[in-house]
Formats: sequence, structure tokens, C-alpha cells
Amino acid sequence: MTILLVSGPGISLKEPYNSGIEAFIVSLASQLVDEGHVVDVVADEAEVGAKFELVNPFTTFTSEKPNFFNRFIQKRQFKKLDVDSYDVIHYNMFYPHLLKAGLQFNKTSFLTLHSPADSKRISAYKKLSRQSDVTFVAISERVKRQWDQALGIDIPLIHNGIDIDLWPTKSSIDRDYLLWSARINEKKNVEAAIRVAKHMQLPLKIAGRIADQHYFEKKVKPHLDNQIEYVGHVTQRELSRLARKASAYLATATWQEPFGLAALEMLASGVPVVGFDTAVPPSWAHESVSTTASLHWQDLVELVEKSTAISPSTCAAFASNMNIQTMTSNYVKLYRDVLLQQGIGEKAILPTTV
Repeated sequence: MTILLVSGPGISLKEPYNSGIEAFIVSLASQLVDEGHVVDVVADEAEVGAKFELVNPFTTFTSEKPNFFNRFIQKRQFKKLDVDSYDVIHYNMFYPHLLKAGLQFNKTSFLTLHSPADSKRISAYKKLSRQSDVTFVAISERVKRQWDQALGIDIPLIHNGIDIDLWPTKSSIDRDYLLWSARINEKKNVEAAIRVAKHMQLPLKIAGRIADQHYFEKKVKPHLDNQIEYVGHVTQRELSRLARKASAYLATATWQEPFGLAALEMLASGVPVVGFDTAVPPSWAHESVSTTASLHWQDLVELVEKSTAISPSTCAAFASNMNIQTMTSNYVKLYRDVLLQQGIGEKAILPTTV
């Protein structure tokens, strides 16, 4: 197949990634290429040597929230893409004006739902579902349940997966500190991790992009010292190195995480996950994942203490079920099923010979 993956204007696919969606796009695109498909990705930039081809139709971009004029220009530029060679177009980010522009392509289209069903997205996607045959895809049972209800349809479910090879499992020797990694803002709630570490008198390493500078200055910076360390916005390789000596990963988000990619990466590295129910999918019922329905940091202390008995191999075995190969195979199957339902010939959906 020949596939166009769409992120959006100004999106960087270089590490360190701004969110898990960028990591998802790069992983999916790379695995699709490995399996013999031709993949182009709409984004602003990508790593030198990326397996996929970068396509950037947007000649201008502003980091500010786009106004009507900017959206109009972006729509016009996106419409000029030559999409004749693509079998499918797969959207991944919330740019309603690009989705609307893409309707004119008359191509088999997919949209992965990486976010909860908030009012803004529900309104946009209801219009999209009425105007097109786009196939929505949920990344977890939690997301599927929300969007099934919001859109009144039965949405396909394909769990996220990671490249297990990027997250080698480490031994249980020298577990020196707690680890927290995510965007730094109120809903990701690194403050709870700091309180747990201080109470237990354990070192804590904090990694992630500062998404809310005011929150960082007020809730994080005053606590930084030899015990509580902010290591910055790190690459996957750097985060993997941090995981080598982590005793537990603290998942403290107070919003309902759509999936919890960072937690899965830590499990693959052999690090047990401790956190709130909101921070990991409810379907992750496993001894390597210890959560509480409470949103009080005090209720994490006992779970952290118990997590020391969990072996790295136990964590890795659970994570291995959610790998990039399985995820990609499920997407390819969905692409093919929908293409066949739409009467596309068998020849058009065979993998490219390499």
C-alpha cells in the first residue's frame, strides 16, 4: 500500500517529541515501511535518515493559535497536495480545517482518536462523520467507550504499541530513584510525585517538556534540590537510560489518559508502574501496574513500597503484548478491510515489493 500519514502544520517529528502522538506517528510510519509499504508523512520536520518521506505543503507557520486567515491559507495549501498515488490517508491530530479540506480528495481516510471526547472535538467530528466516510479508530477501551457514545457509532479499537527494542529490560540491581515523565502541567500532576518522594525520602527524577511555565515555577521549581531533580525534555534513548536505575514509575495524571504511552515504555524497561486509575487504561489489570481510585498522593506510598517486589521480567512480559508489530498489523488489516468494503481492487492494497 501507499499511505499518507497526516500530523499537521508546524509539527516536529524530531526528538524529543512534544507528545506521544508524534512518537506514535514515527513508530507506525517506520514499521509500515519495514513491512514493505510506501509511507509519506505530513509534518514540518523529521529526523535525518527517517525511513518515511517527509511532505510539508505548508509554506508558512505561526506558533500562535491560527486565526481564520492562517487556517484558510493552510487549507488551500493542503488541498494542493497530489494524493492520487495514495491508497489511504490517515489523520492523527486535531486540525478540523485540514480534515474538512481533505474531504475533496475523495480518498479512503482514517482518523485515530488520541484524545478524550471533549466538546470541541465532538462538535468537529460529528460534522465530519456526517459529511464523509472517514473511519475513526480508538486507541484504548476508555477512548472507544467515550467516542462510541459521543458519535453514536461502533468505533474500531487498535491498542497503541511500542518498539520493544527501544526499551531494553534492565535488571533489578541498583534501583536508585523514582521516575516521572510527561508534559509538565497541572493535569499531568507531577506535584503528587514530588510529594510522594519527599514523604518517602526517596530521590525523584522528573523528565518532560514544560508545557505550563507558571505551573513549573510554582509547583516544581521550589522543590528542586539534590533529591528532586528535573532532567529536562529528553529523547527516548535518554529516557531509556533513566529507566535503568528507576525503582518505580509514577503515573499521577488526574485526567483520564487516553492510553499512557510513557507508562508502557517504562514497563517494557522493567520498571513497575504506580499511579492513579486516571493515568493508565483500566484494562491494564496486572501485577506490574498498581493503581488506586483515589487522587490523593498519600495513597500511592504503600503501592510504591509493594512495587519493590515486582521483577523487571514480569513488567516486560506484560508490556511485550503491546508491541509496534501487532499495532501495525492491526492497522494494515483495517486499511485493507475498509478498502475492500469500498470496492477497491486487490491489486491496490498489496504491500509494495522490496
